[in-house]
Amino acid sequence: MFYFSKFIVGVHEVILSFPEENHAEALFAAITHDRETLSRFMPWSATTLTVSDERQFIRYARAQNAKYDLLVLTVLVDGLPVGMVDLHDINHVNHTAKIGYWLSTAVQGQGIITHAVSHLVAIACDKLSLHKIILEADSENNKSIAVANRLGFAFEAKLKDQIYYHGVYKDLNIYVQFNPSASANN
Repeated sequence: MFYFSKFIVGVHEVILSFPEENHAEALFAAITHDRETLSRFMPWSATTLTVSDERQFIRYARAQNAKYDLLVLTVLVDGLPVGMVDLHDINHVNHTAKIGYWLSTAVQGQGIITHAVSHLVAIACDKLSLHKIILEADSENNKSIAVANRLGFAFEAKLKDQIYYHGVYKDLNIYVQFNPSASANN
C-alpha cells in the first residue's frame, strides 16, 4: 500500500493512502452506517448503494489520480478504512483546488479529520505547488466549518442559495487558505 502521510492522533495511527479496491467493503459499511448523517451534506451518499458502487468510485478515483485531475485518499485509522479526503477541481493553470472530506461517525470528534485535512493541505502546497486551497461548506455544516476554522482557513464569502438539495436552496460558505511559501505576486 502506497501512502502519502502517516501520523498519530491520540492513540490512533492514521494513514492517508491511495484508495484500493479492498477498501470498498469497509468504506461502504461506514457509508451505510452513517447514511442518514452523511445525507445531510453529501449528495453522493444517496447513490452509493452497494459495495460495487464504492468499488466503481475507487476505480474512477484511481484513474483520475493517475491523470492528476483529482487526488483522492483513503483515511485509515488503525488499519481500517473509515473515510476519505480529496483535492478536486484541480486547476493546474491557476494553481487552485477544492478540498473535500468525510469520516465515519465512529471516529469523529478526535481530531482525525482535522489532522488529515492539514496533511492534505501540506501535500497540495508542498508537492503539487498549489497556491490556493478552497474549502466549501454548507452554511449549516458546523463540523466542517469548525475544521476550516481550526486549520486557519479564512472565510471568503457566503453564496446565497448556492446548493439545491432535498428540495431546498441552501447557502454555501467559502473558506480559503493560501500556500505560505508562494510569492506575493502569484
